[in-house]
Amino acid sequence: MLGAIANARFKTGMFKSEKWVLVVTDQRLLGARLTDELAKSIAEQARAQGGASGSGFFGQLGAQLKPSFAVGQRYCAMAPEAILAETPGNWALLPGQVGSITVERKSRPGGEDGPDFDFVKITIEAAGGKGTYETDDDRPGQREVQALLARTFGSVVR
Repeated sequence: MLGAIANARFKTGMFKSEKWVLVVTDQRLLGARLTDELAKSIAEQARAQGGASGSGFFGQLGAQLKPSFAVGQRYCAMAPEAILAETPGNWALLPGQVGSITVERKSRPGGEDGPDFDFVKITIEAAGGKGTYETDDDRPGQREVQALLARTFGSVVR
């Protein structure tokens, strides 16, 4: 496992999206759908681990409020086959199946008098079609995501 992009969203409708984790290994890219039940379970585990390690209430709460970190750690510790088997619809892409991956930093207006909202947009064009994922914020940043994906996919990452 090289790393995980834990806060990727795939639009399924005008106002609907699914949560995904993009896990990069040295051989392929894995897509793991993060269901609401699974996200809740991971948050509970993070809170329990905080309590088991002697953290007080605020330590447990802090562990629970950092879900993308906990999710990323969880998937980086799993075997690729376990990730693929976890949720129906999880997928894997090998470098030979990918034509291009474009990583862009984007901004969205923050609303009335609010600051702009920065995020990373990842577009993957593969033999089976095209998919676009948007992160919840700009962490990891555009350059970090490009570097992570380039370790496996090389020059097709832009």
